[in-house]
Amino acid sequence: MRIVAGEKKGFKLKTLKGLEVRPTLEQVKESIFNMIASEIGGAVVADLFCGSGNLGLEALSRGADKCFFVDSSRDALKVVRENLQSLNFADKAELMRLQLPKALINLKDLKNVDVIFADPPYGTPLASETLKTLATNGLLAQDCLLIVEHSGKMRIGFDERKYSLLRERKFGQSEVLILRSKK
Repeated sequence: MRIVAGEKKGFKLKTLKGLEVRPTLEQVKESIFNMIASEIGGAVVADLFCGSGNLGLEALSRGADKCFFVDSSRDALKVVRENLQSLNFADKAELMRLQLPKALINLKDLKNVDVIFADPPYGTPLASETLKTLATNGLLAQDCLLIVEHSGKMRIGFDERKYSLLRERKFGQSEVLILRSKK
């Protein structure tokens, strides 16, 4: 896994080992960032269920000002910290070890976030639960962009009064939703 574009293009990222880890594939990541390119420069982003930090690190390489990396795994955040140090992005990041989605209500900083990546474990209801928690607790900035990657085998529910679906795209067994928050 590597950084696809931007200041650190080609940099090989450290990753977590094991079957429970499913990083976003480079082709999928490149396609996502091509769809949202105009939103990244100067943005504050959050990488929820960040794993090794693949999406947030890509955003920083492409000009995001800051990234909040959130995961429940101590090992995941250790790998993110190592990648941040190797990329010289440590000053642009904040790492948080939280159990998502219920701990989202403690993240008041999300009101200042322009773009949120959410890539929860496949085969769980966490994507829908995360969207519901964000919408019902007033945690999103108006016009926040949300990119949700999930198993194409599961239907992701979201409140159409709170989110506008901008794009939906399948990549093999994965599906990406691009949503915009409403107020």
